[in-house]
Amino acid sequence: MKISQSDLTHHRLQAMLREHKFHDLEYLGKRESYKSGKLEHWYRIGDNEVPVDAITQLESHDVEDESDSV
Repeated sequence: MKISQSDLTHHRLQAMLREHKFHDLEYLGKRESYKSGKLEHWYRIGDNEVPVDAITQLESHDVEDESDSV
């Protein structure tokens, strides 16, 4: 069984949400995608609501906590 790129992205985002707190990332549920017309998982990223099939790239930016610095 092959997993789709959309499902892979959704699972990666869910793992990120489980492991970290984000003020600018929120899962919104499933709705019809404007891109594919299929039922897709939606996320709020910043001020934008996007279907997972419209997310083309995930990047993480590590922010050093000042309390960890010497």
